[in-house]
Amino acid sequence: MTNVVLRLVGIALGFLGLFLAAGAQDTGMFLGGMLFCLFGVALNFWLIAQDYLPKSQSV
Repeated sequence: MTNVVLRLVGIALGFLGLFLAAGAQDTGMFLGGMLFCLFGVALNFWLIAQDYLPKSQSV
């Protein structure tokens, strides 16, 4: 359940970042929006990797 919530947060951050960067009038807002987008994408890739990486098996 928490993975689903975190994925939705990552998607929302990605779109929010793109929205901020698209309407930017200065460099700071553009870079901030792109960082939001990058963080959202990285968060989603990390969550996907958590599902597919092999778990350590105890013997």
